[in-house]
Amino acid sequence: MPNRPSVLRLTENYVRALTSSGAIPVVITTGIDTAAVRTLVERVDGLLLPGGVDAPDPHPRHYSEEAQPTTVIDEDLDALEIAAIARATGLGMPVLGVCRGCQILNVALGGSLIQHLEPGKVNHLQDIPLGLETHELRLEAGSRLAAPAGGELLLRVNSLHHQAIARTAPGLRVVGTSEDGVVEAVESTDPDEWIVGVQYHPEELMHRLAHRGLFADFVAACARYTAARTTERNTSP
Repeated sequence: MPNRPSVLRLTENYVRALTSSGAIPVVITTGIDTAAVRTLVERVDGLLLPGGVDAPDPHPRHYSEEAQPTTVIDEDLDALEIAAIARATGLGMPVLGVCRGCQILNVALGGSLIQHLEPGKVNHLQDIPLGLETHELRLEAGSRLAAPAGGELLLRVNSLHHQAIARTAPGLRVVGTSEDGVVEAVESTDPDEWIVGVQYHPEELMHRLAHRGLFADFVAACARYTAARTTERNTSP
């Protein structure tokens, strides 16, 4: 059960994806306490949980399992993200989880993970650049992901993960799978909540309209959330 020191780094393509959609990214780092995390989350418009190359795995104790030899852990990052998810969802804030972010979102809300995917029909750890698509994403009609894709239900996506969702958290539902049945996308069961998790890396596929649309939809939801909160403050006695 190796532990990895936190690496305070955000891939540039996340920044580009957000700024091109009209957002200003603010990074919350490990090394601050839970109270500070809650305060920071309260001051932003939405929460993005990123993944990336060599991203650590959520600690399996959060879903009552022992760590396998392939599981690499960063407990400080877990604590930060779980606290941020708790506050964001408590506020009704839009949340987008990407790769590890999708996994920790599912774990924080009560789900579990497959700790290691064995090689099979789909190579979920692609060895070509992430700007290239390697497998199918089959979307559920009417899902939040289908909307920015123009209603298209079969997309091509990239893949860079060795874990995946096993038991879906209460409050989330599966809306996308790969051709081998691995969960690739989840969203809130409440249509009034903007909570989405994707296992692939849309920030690396911004040349595709469907993936640009996901970030645009997220940022638009953040703007609506903040506008509603501002109105509520201004009209409260």
